[in-house]
Amino acid sequence: MSSQPNPAPKYVFGPFDYDGASAELRKHGSRVRLQGQPLQILATLLDRAGEVVSREALQRELWASATNGDFEHGLNAAVNKLRQVLGDSAEQPRYIETLPGRGYRFVAPLRTPTFQVMEMPSLVREPTPPRDKWWKWVAGLMALLAAMGLGYWLAPRQAPIAWKPSQFTIHPPAGFFLEGAGIRQSFAVSPDGGSIAFTAMDSSGIFSAFLQQLGSLDAKPVPDGKGAYTVFWSPDGQALLFSSRGQLRRVTVTAEGGMGMASQIVGPAIPYLGTAVPLSGQRLLVSSQNASAILSASGAPAQPTQTIYSWPQLLPDGKRFIYTQLDLKAGRHRARLALADGQDVGEEVVQADSRTMYTASTKSDGGYLLYLRAGTLLAQPFDLRAQKTTGAPVAIVRRVTSFRTPGSADFSVSGRGVLAYQTFVNRTQLTWVNREGLVLGPASAGDLSTKYARLSPDGRSVATTTYDVDRGEADLWIFEGTSGRRISSGPGNRHAPVWSPDGKKLVFFQPSGGPPRLFWQSIESGSQEEALPQSAFMIPTSWSPDGRFILYNNSGFPLLVNDSQSDIFAVDLARGRKLTPVIQTPFHEANAAFSPDSKWLAFTSNESGRVEIYLQAVEIGESIRVTGPRYPVSKNGAQALRWRGDTKELYYLAFDSRVYAVPLRLGATVTAGPAVPLFSISTEARAAIHETLGFDVSADGKRFVIPTVTSKEDPAIVVVQDWETLLLPKK
Repeated sequence: MSSQPNPAPKYVFGPFDYDGASAELRKHGSRVRLQGQPLQILATLLDRAGEVVSREALQRELWASATNGDFEHGLNAAVNKLRQVLGDSAEQPRYIETLPGRGYRFVAPLRTPTFQVMEMPSLVREPTPPRDKWWKWVAGLMALLAAMGLGYWLAPRQAPIAWKPSQFTIHPPAGFFLEGAGIRQSFAVSPDGGSIAFTAMDSSGIFSAFLQQLGSLDAKPVPDGKGAYTVFWSPDGQALLFSSRGQLRRVTVTAEGGMGMASQIVGPAIPYLGTAVPLSGQRLLVSSQNASAILSASGAPAQPTQTIYSWPQLLPDGKRFIYTQLDLKAGRHRARLALADGQDVGEEVVQADSRTMYTASTKSDGGYLLYLRAGTLLAQPFDLRAQKTTGAPVAIVRRVTSFRTPGSADFSVSGRGVLAYQTFVNRTQLTWVNREGLVLGPASAGDLSTKYARLSPDGRSVATTTYDVDRGEADLWIFEGTSGRRISSGPGNRHAPVWSPDGKKLVFFQPSGGPPRLFWQSIESGSQEEALPQSAFMIPTSWSPDGRFILYNNSGFPLLVNDSQSDIFAVDLARGRKLTPVIQTPFHEANAAFSPDSKWLAFTSNESGRVEIYLQAVEIGESIRVTGPRYPVSKNGAQALRWRGDTKELYYLAFDSRVYAVPLRLGATVTAGPAVPLFSISTEARAAIHETLGFDVSADGKRFVIPTVTSKEDPAIVVVQDWETLLLPKK
């Protein structure tokens, strides 16, 4: 038998695939214009993925006859062109790493495609079935609602798009990164399955909204989408809605993915809005995990509802919606069907670990309920008319990001056979660096999911939270180097631990079926957590050196991201745990931290129109209060802050992702020197999980603990067309 030649290799990485036989590069299935030496460099690096390919080797293969000067210029230009096409950068490489003086290395993981790579299908639609007689009435109502700013209603169901089975990934634009599920909906597939809207974080920590047609290579920014928090679609797919800076906005979207020039304000968004559905009587039901309210076309203030309808989704009949309720005792979310009048509690249909979505089948008259259990996305057959499940749930994919308490989950589905989800990867580590950003060693185990660090008073241990995808919960951990131990037990999401001054306790916040509240716990093994007095919203930030006061702010997000007011309070442990206001102004104040000598308070405020750091003197007597003028410290925006042990420096993370040091002289007044840039904390590390951001610094100001990325796997949204094929038995 004669031997057959080996087939040309095919490589799949991120949203790209490269076919060695045709020498073609494709993104999301569509061919990318890349040729000549940039394409040859890519092929060479792929063939030796993970290895260093020297500049000399590339010269021998691609520039054999060139002079040394021509080669250097040509290679640099070709690599730059290749990076532009891949959306890569030398500073934060996703695909191609530069090793100065040595060469280049392909660092992204390579995958074997599980679906045939093909051109992106056009949206071939079958003829629309005849409309029922009541359509004229619905069309009139749609026009009325559009004129009054609530303009959407359910369009009649069309026949399924003739998709061919395929799978691909969606990546954010360069400089932006996807954040895993929190208490919001970070992406949503359009009802017709032709587009996906998503949010992504930039270096300032602010989310922006983008829209991408599934047949397009690039995402387009949504008008007025900077600061967008949650995204969802009108049921007819003619409008994209998003919350931003306390307002619910809508922008019109055409079938081809075109958008209006500007967005329109629908009305006020309740804090931490999740999604919304239209109700009868020209009203809109807006909901979060903790509250629901009804907006009317009259522009009247939002009216709270008696029942909290978390994660509502309007059903195809336009008369009912599905929503979830958290059952704390059962530790599950109960999905219910309710009438679209904003008053009905409804009937339970399933229990899950997350929100539940209904989608009609494209292959039968039935439908499915999609939800998570133990980190696995399930699809359960469901008869909408009979309001009951008709079969056992079937697993679609494992390790989908979710948070159990709020019910958030990173998946979206359309009634046209398109499913999108984001899988979870443990991809960060806490790392010691010096003032120049050079790595000194690990401060935690590797491949975690955290971006928060708090040093113990003796500087030996780091308290943090790590996320468990199977439980959809975050636990408290203490690390000494790579050796760590979990100190929390039982169900619950714990976040933002702060050490007591004696190093024996941690105070943290935990949402327990309502707004976050404070708990504390001894660090000894087997200790039980204890709830502190409750207020509306509590996130701890500092513990006074004398042990008397715990500071907290009553909002989790700066005004730039979500328009919720924030003030600073203290728990007075010497006065029966009394809750005492410290700073209350019309501005957004947060992140307060006592100076090591207890004489000053550093905090963030947006009084200048941008979030900056200020210092103010503290007086402690029968209670605590700030006094005297505020002294500005930062000038380029601030996201997090820490003190040096002798109060001679203050450190903060600015909107450009860099940590700055500000020299201080504290006396009767404050003298702050110019901010000195030290090093950067990557946006990718800060977007790895929905969690409070927090770096920390040693008492002498020489070493810092920061989150770093350990995994080369690039976060992406996976889109599956004709997803029901995943439910078929494997042959």
